[in-house]
Formats: sequence, C-alpha cells, structure tokens
Amino acid sequence: MEPLTGFYSRLRRFLRELVRAERRFWVLVALVGLISGLGAVVLIKVLRFTQHLFWGGDVEGFLPGVIAAPSWRRFLVPVLAGALVTLVSLIIGQPLRGHGTAGIIESIWVKSGRLPLPRALLRGLVSIIAVALGAPLGREGALLQTGAASGSSLARWLRLGPGQARLLVACGAAAGVASAYNVPIGAALFGLEVLLGSFALELFGPIVVACVVATLVSRILIADHPSYVIPHYVLTHPRELLLAVLLGVLLGGASALYVRGINILSDLLDRVPRKLSPFLPLGAMTVVGLAAVWLPHLLGNGYDSVNAALLGKLSLVLLVVLPLTKLLATSLCAGAGVPGGLFTPSLFYGALLGGAFGQLMQLIWPGGAPSGAYALLGMGAVLAGTTHAPVSAVLIIFELTGDYGLILPLMLGAFLSTVISRRLEPESLYTSVLNRRNVRIPATVPDWLRQEGPRALLTPVRDRVSPSASFQEVVVLLLEQPSGTDLYVTDEEGRYLGLIALNELKGQLPDHSLLGATVAADVMDRHLQPITPDLSLAEVATHFARTPLERLPVVDPDRRLLGTISKSDVLKQGRF
Repeated sequence: MEPLTGFYSRLRRFLRELVRAERRFWVLVALVGLISGLGAVVLIKVLRFTQHLFWGGDVEGFLPGVIAAPSWRRFLVPVLAGALVTLVSLIIGQPLRGHGTAGIIESIWVKSGRLPLPRALLRGLVSIIAVALGAPLGREGALLQTGAASGSSLARWLRLGPGQARLLVACGAAAGVASAYNVPIGAALFGLEVLLGSFALELFGPIVVACVVATLVSRILIADHPSYVIPHYVLTHPRELLLAVLLGVLLGGASALYVRGINILSDLLDRVPRKLSPFLPLGAMTVVGLAAVWLPHLLGNGYDSVNAALLGKLSLVLLVVLPLTKLLATSLCAGAGVPGGLFTPSLFYGALLGGAFGQLMQLIWPGGAPSGAYALLGMGAVLAGTTHAPVSAVLIIFELTGDYGLILPLMLGAFLSTVISRRLEPESLYTSVLNRRNVRIPATVPDWLRQEGPRALLTPVRDRVSPSASFQEVVVLLLEQPSGTDLYVTDEEGRYLGLIALNELKGQLPDHSLLGATVAADVMDRHLQPITPDLSLAEVATHFARTPLERLPVVDPDRRLLGTISKSDVLKQGRF
C-alpha cells in the first residue's frame, strides 16, 4: 500500500503544480477529442443513411447495393452528387476544392492554426453526402476537417497562443482519423508524423489524449472491432519475405505514380476558365457515373472492394483494372473540386495492386501465401509511399486489420516503398498540393510549445506619449530611448495610434517657427501595421522584411499596445 500511497501523493502534487492555463489546455484537448468523436459519429450516420436511401440493401454494405442497382441509377446518382457540389459552390460563391489534409497542414505550419469552422462544417457535410452518393473519395476528409476546425475555433474563442492553437488543430484532425477507423495508435502517430512532423514528447501527450477520447466515443456509439475482419495471415518463409521486399519496391513506384497522377490532373483542371470551374464537379461525376455502369466498384470509398481483396475474393482482371481506373476517377474528382479524402482511395489502390501481385506470384511460383496477405502488405506500402510516413502507416494497417502476423514484412514493405517513392517523387501526397500553391513547409520543426510566437518575445514599452504631446517632449523622450527603439503614440486607453522614429523624423520637421505648435500626432507614422500575437514567427519575419525598423509594436485585437518585438530576437530563433 505504501508505494500506491506515494504514487497518489506525487500525482496530487503534480496536479497542484500545473498552472491554470495548462489545466485549461488539457481540458480543451479532451474536449476536442470529444467533439471530433461526436462529429464523426454524426457524419458516419449521415453517410450510412444516405447510402441506404439511394442504394438500398444492407446499411453496412455499400457495394452490394450498387451492383444490384440498375444501370441508370449507377449513372444518375453520381451525377446527383456532382450537381450537389456544383450547386453549393455556386451558392457560397467559391469552390469546395482542395485536399482537406493539405489544408490542415497549411493551417498548422503557416496560418497559426486558423481554420474557418462554418466552411469546414459545410465542406464536411457535402463531402460525406457526395461519397455516399458514389464519389470515389474517402470519408475521412470530412472527419479530419471538422475535427481540426473545432480545435481551431476553440483556440480562437479562448484566445490561445499560436503554439497551442496549432496543436489543438492537429489533435482534432488526428482524433477524426481515430474515430473514423477505430485506430487510436495509428491516428496519433499520423498526427505527429504527417501533421506536426515530430515525435516530441510534448506533442505526443495531447495527441494521444484526443485520439483516445474520440475513439472511446466512436466505439460506444458505432462499433468496437477492426475495420477489416480477415483471416490470420503469416509470412515467415524466406521466399515470402523476399516477395514482400519486391512488392515494397514495386509499390514505391506505384505510390509515386499515385501522387503524380493526382497532381497532373489537378494542374490540367486548374487551367479551366474561372467561369466554368464551378461546373467541374458535375462534369467529373458524370464521367464517373458512366464508368460505374460497367465498373460499379469505382463508386464510394472502396471499403467493400478492399475487404474482398483482403479475403482473396476478387479476380485477377479486377485486381489489375480497378486500381488504375480508381486512380483516374479519384484524380479527376479531386482535381475538379469534389470534396473528400485521398487516404481511403490510396488503401483501395494499394490493396488491389498487392492482391494482383499475390495472384501473379501464385501463378509463377505456386505454394506461397494467399493473395489476401499481399493485399494487406500493399495497403501499408502505398499508404507509406504516398504519405512518406512509414511509422504511422504500419500501425494504421495493423489496427485496421488486427493482424500482427504480417508485422515484419509490413514494416519492411512500408520502409522500402517510402524510400523508392521519395526518390521518384520528393513530395508526399499532401506537401505536393501545397507546393503547387507555392506554400512552403519549413524543413525543421518549430518548438511550438515553448515558443509562443511574438507573445514570448515581447518587450514592455518603457515610454509612450499621447497624440497631444508637445514636440519638445517628443524629442526629449526620443533622445532618451536606447538605440533602435522608437516612441509610440497611444490614446488614453492605451490603444496604438502610430510611432515616431528618430531617423524618420529627420528631414521632415515643419518650419522652425511652427515647432511650438507641433504635437506628436503631427509627426507620427500612421501607416505602419503593428504585429498581433496570433502571427507565427515566420509571418513576423515577413513584416520585418518590409521595414527598416529594428522593432515593431505588438497589439491585441482591440489595438491596445502590449509591447514590442525586436528583429534580432526573431532571428535568434533560427527556425520558424
């Protein structure tokens, strides 16, 4: 009992030592996980209801209903999805295009965690309905967006610093993945490896808490079992390990093709005149509807086809034809602006290519493992190769299937696929989208938890003057300032009005006979835009690049002067 008593006393002491802000942040992390979990439940219910309404059959089985539907329905229902996306785009006056995960990464690294909640909720709802109607994209896009936007909104409403805002966005996105597929471990590592680019302990704790809470909600309200229930596969023979190596190399090239194909079609569709761009989703889904008349497996996120490949129930012809046509359909819809995820289509692409490899090996070299085992390896290899995140890919596939017997060849294939894919296509599925928009992600990882942007580098303002201060008073105070420090003009409530720089003052003095009537408001610079605490250090550095000043004022949302930030302090950080 004594060790247990000592543990509880240390725990109580630790909780007491947490400052109020830290306690509030951990409550917000759990709240983001809860919101993400509940949002996932609602969206998945909408998905299943819409599928049942338009395709009939078992609510849990999408593909059987599609196959049983007449040809006219397989054509018209996807067209209806395209019409829905086009109509919403016209109503709100802007397209819904853009890959959700890439937008989240941009928000975390470039926009200090800012994501508009109304647009994310609308985009998520339209995305989930479009996927239910047959859009060949993933349902996870909606869940990622809503989870990330909820974290961003909480951070903005409570005026958290940019570091905590970024982390809450990543927590929400990772929690969305966890609740969508019941993969808390893989989702947590996805958030760290793909979204934050770091496995730092300070980042690990909040991500894990959010994913655990979201998964608990999902398991209680949806289901508590792996997404894919498959036989227990084992690959231990040296020949099978050799084939796993070969598969990893081949699917590394296939992963690069997947990324390149999506970018090529997106580039082509970006050239369409602006007047026609709102109608691209309708055109893309019309093409998908025509193809679905002969290939119904193309519709939806492909869960049933992946499950069939894992069980070895698809013919070799389908295993070869479907991945290529799915890539074309996914690229077309993503480039046209149909909202949805690219994560699940990559699983479809990898599982069927892996299954085709397994069946071909059975013909060439009989007596090996069943094709379903190679389908599972293919899922992991393509997921790792397209995201450049082998660690999270391995654990996500393990949690999706619950099969530990393939963990060694799965790790090997994922690593090799990542190496080959990165050599052929240096950018991942997500960073390539950002590069096309000239958004650059830093190569190093900022210490966001310890460095809260401008707020952490604030220096208090020693002297400030009112706009009515006399010119003599202004000159005396300016001469008393340290080198590189300016004089700031504020009103009675401390709101920033402008600054007076000694160097800028030279040569701009009024006629000497008017100096007695000159006041601070006459000589202050009103045009300089002050810094706000929610900016990242990269954004602050951009502001300094536009001015010769050594210091810039920092103001709150009400323009009250909080202090100043110096150029040298920003440069000392060395990484943004």
